[in-house]
Amino acid sequence: MSKVVAYYHIVFCSKRREKTLPRQFKKAVYRYIWKIISDNKCKLLRIDGIQNHIHILMDLHPSVALAKIMQSIKSMSSGWMVQDGRFGFFDGWGEGYFACSVSPHEKKSVIDYIMNQEVHHLGRDFDEEVKGLYWSADIEYDDRDLR
Repeated sequence: MSKVVAYYHIVFCSKRREKTLPRQFKKAVYRYIWKIISDNKCKLLRIDGIQNHIHILMDLHPSVALAKIMQSIKSMSSGWMVQDGRFGFFDGWGEGYFACSVSPHEKKSVIDYIMNQEVHHLGRDFDEEVKGLYWSADIEYDDRDLR
């Protein structure tokens, strides 16, 4: 029997990074995304965010392609949110996403990082955060990314 651990830290944002995810309804969005993840045989380890973006740490099942599950998460949740009356200003997810594999030894620190998004963003904007994530993953940053 094969044993695989494939942790991914994923970040995606609302279209134009607009603050269209109301705080009071974010748990409903997270539950919806969690269902998509579990329906795809993956395991959600942590999800959180603020009004314009979401962080996910998941264990990707070996039979699932990252691009495929991200397409499902973004398209299914977007369709649901557009139809749901609680997200009147939501206009869809931005193009693309950030994803980086995470060592099992770094799992707890990524979970802690994701859990503290509200506090983390009191003194740091999303551009700064994305630049830092890209830098730590050795990815070249472009201002047009995640818009």
